[in-house]
Amino acid sequence: MSFAIGDLSFWLCLFFIFGIFIASIKFNFIIAFLVIAFGFVLLAFFTKRFFLFKIFPFLLLASFLGSFYYGAYLSFLDFQKEGIKYNSFISVKAVINSEPNLTEKYLIFTATAKLGLKKIDVRIFAPPQNDFNYGDLVNVQGTIIKSDKEYEPPLLFSKNIKLISKNNGFWLREKLIDFKNSIIKNFENFLQKDNAGLLSGITLGSQASFSPEFKNDMALSGTTHLVAMSGYNITIIILAVQRIFGGILSRKKNFFISISLIMFFIIMTGLQASVIRAGITGFIALFSREIGRIFNIRNAIVFTALLMLLWNPFMITQNISFQLSFLSLLGIVYLSPVLKDFFKFENSGFLEWKDSAITTTSAQIAVLPILIINFGKFSASAIFANIAVLGVIPITMFFGFILAVLGFISYYFAFFCAKLLAVLLSYECFAIKFFANIYIPIPIHFNSMIIVFFYYAFFCFLIAKFYYKNEKR
Repeated sequence: MSFAIGDLSFWLCLFFIFGIFIASIKFNFIIAFLVIAFGFVLLAFFTKRFFLFKIFPFLLLASFLGSFYYGAYLSFLDFQKEGIKYNSFISVKAVINSEPNLTEKYLIFTATAKLGLKKIDVRIFAPPQNDFNYGDLVNVQGTIIKSDKEYEPPLLFSKNIKLISKNNGFWLREKLIDFKNSIIKNFENFLQKDNAGLLSGITLGSQASFSPEFKNDMALSGTTHLVAMSGYNITIIILAVQRIFGGILSRKKNFFISISLIMFFIIMTGLQASVIRAGITGFIALFSREIGRIFNIRNAIVFTALLMLLWNPFMITQNISFQLSFLSLLGIVYLSPVLKDFFKFENSGFLEWKDSAITTTSAQIAVLPILIINFGKFSASAIFANIAVLGVIPITMFFGFILAVLGFISYYFAFFCAKLLAVLLSYECFAIKFFANIYIPIPIHFNSMIIVFFYYAFFCFLIAKFYYKNEKR
């Protein structure tokens, strides 16, 4: 059996990513090699694709190159930080290059500062009463500290920080951030606090208006991802929009409308890196449905992940948004057909509830270890909470976009639109709080990489078995 260029490219990229992963978790490469070799042999025999053995030396080389790249990237970061005198008091001018995040104790943001002869990023912790924005040039005085995480920039805790000038960032991003903040103010003018906060989170990824109680309710109900702006929520929302307009518009028009919606997302949120990643994964999901071939989506996912990891290899283990985006996408693309076949669903059900249930469950299964590792808890009721809420999210977003526009045009039209939105948002808030109150913890602890490995290996086996069975038909 011949080996296509697309197949070869896929496996080389996958093993390069595997090399990055092994280096990032500092796992013994010899043990990792033995594990992957054993899995590779099982895969070849199970699928009867013995020609895979011919390229195994090249795959091993790709893994070594991935590990080498990770080490080289880490060395480059260390070089950038050379000469910094940690635990010393400094006074430096810096330009804020991120949107400040306000917490109870600090106003946190990243800024580009010149330390010695080098310009580097510094993560600054300022008093919460300060009011700074992206693009501000500030004078910062404080103690610079080395972060415990090797991939993070130095930390600077400052009680004395003064504004020097504004508008020193990328002008387009400044305008987009101002536009986003104006939309959030419009939401707050027309809606109650929790409703406005939820709408801001769903449409813009902003959690600044959330009360501590509502944040806790979203965490307990497993719905925090709705406002996290990862590929998880964007993918589900886009697929839902496609189902809604599928019977009205042609497939091609439906596809381009959805792509336009993704672009609108990215622009409205101020070109945030996490939203751009989410938009890319959302586009991949659309592309896979448009061409209808698993082979192409397989390559698209791996190539996209590779490009992102070349830009920043730390994302594979340290960036939750990256992990949720790709794992949820893989769950939706590969696990959904398995579950649909298992439950023998022959139709979508009333208001597409069966499709929503399968999509939600597939994504939840894929991200379960990540959620438990990072947040320490996961509720069995989260699946039901997501089924209850996700069905009305697309229409909520649709009227949310309309309110965002009408808020700048007509108070009266915006008022009536907000009344309709209040019904939808009140229902969603009720569902979130209801399922938060019936929190059912799942007694699973992913405190070992071995447990995580066997968890994903089990579902990979089910998926491989399903597709191999279909190939034989």
